Amino acid sequence: MYKLVLRLDVGSRAEDFTLKDFNGNAVSLGSLIGRGIVFLTFYRGGFDKESVRYLRALADNHERLKDLGVEVVAVTPELPEKARGTAESLSLPFTVLCDPELTATKQYDVYDPSMEWCWPAGFVIGEDGAVQYVYRGVSPPNTPPVPYLMKKFEQMRSPPEEAAGRAAAR
Repeated sequence: MYKLVLRLDVGSRAEDFTLKDFNGNAVSLGSLIGRGIVFLTFYRGGFDKESVRYLRALADNHERLKDLGVEVVAVTPELPEKARGTAESLSLPFTVLCDPELTATKQYDVYDPSMEWCWPAGFVIGEDGAVQYVYRGVSPPNTPPVPYLMKKFEQMRSPPEEAAGRAAAR
């Protein structure tokens, strides 16, 4: 029997990386940690209809995400020109980073060796830098469900006594 060992999972410290956005600006994950919740998502690219559907759902919920103190950072293996096209066509209101060398993709264990690309994935990183939730898909449309993520973010932002009251009511 084989056991899959993942370097970054719930309870791990998020590992820093620096990638460029589609305009060539360097963005480090470490610079975002501590300012709120970070939702780090990996998507296959604008060619993938499930990735587009997923990015649109995140964009549609962006105001609520901001209200909850969530910073969305999307990572794609696509080249900057392709990522720009997707971001502009969908009017994405969040940061889109390009990882054509698959550095962060491999670092976060979402590398698909058969396709030499990334799997869809999502990581919720708390203000303290600890990974609170991980979703790794193996193929589209395996993406973290946005309604579930919204509930997760709401729970993370609720005072502990409110969260305990909701849990007891269930």
